[in-house]
Amino acid sequence: MIKMIIIDIDGTVYHHVYGIHKKTKEAILKAKELNIPVIIATGRNITTIYDIAKELEIDDSNNPFVSQNGGQSFTFKDKETKDLKIHYTSTFDISLTKELFEKANKSKIKIFAYSEQEKYAYCNKKISAFRTFMKFKTKRQKLINYSKWTNFEKLKVSKFICFGKTKNMASFRNFAEDNDVSIFAFSYVSEARANIELNPKGIDKSYGLQFVCEKMNIDPKDVIYFGDGENDIAALKWAGKGIAMANAKDEVKAVANDVTDLTVEHGGVGDYLFKNVFNKQ
Repeated sequence: MIKMIIIDIDGTVYHHVYGIHKKTKEAILKAKELNIPVIIATGRNITTIYDIAKELEIDDSNNPFVSQNGGQSFTFKDKETKDLKIHYTSTFDISLTKELFEKANKSKIKIFAYSEQEKYAYCNKKISAFRTFMKFKTKRQKLINYSKWTNFEKLKVSKFICFGKTKNMASFRNFAEDNDVSIFAFSYVSEARANIELNPKGIDKSYGLQFVCEKMNIDPKDVIYFGDGENDIAALKWAGKGIAMANAKDEVKAVANDVTDLTVEHGGVGDYLFKNVFNKQ
């Protein structure tokens, strides 16, 4: 029996043009009716998760969500304080943080790095379209310009987003791999450029979701997980039932237990839940 539903956001329940499909929202509300907790696990940060959670009406569930590819867990409404509560935030070692910035500069890679505080981010380029775009995308309003003298003691880095030409990214990615950093592919723009996300060693969505399950006393075998991207692979393998979206790439579908009949824009998650979960509860 399914005791928890976990959803990725982008490409899973949310389409960047069409938004959240009516059938998917109906399914989330049905889960609430059946007292099945719905948990968000995404690469996004807290601020940009909120509107999605609110639209799905799970922003006040008191359940822990997972952000930053497993690098952080939080609850929007703490039962006692009725306020946002951070359960944990994983951060990079300071010396490795500096090495990654310096390697990025040498490789002509642009970096937008989340700090452990929601409003702040580090950038290695004072002016760039990427910097402007990421500031808008993440809603992190206070940007700190990196230099080799930057002190990361007060605000450690929790996640890197790295952008550059594919030929330049190769050596930078090799450097990250040599340092056992968790790497996830993610592309915002053109084929001529590459974008990767970096998390600290051992951090992925399954790490965050294991924390959630332990906190909520739910066995992973009773969890169904929906995802579409490379950063969902660990969670798809971890969950009792991992479901890849019809719009997911083949390497993601290959590790899943099943694939939705419909894509995100046609309500794939909602369609699957009504057909395969709710009628068996």
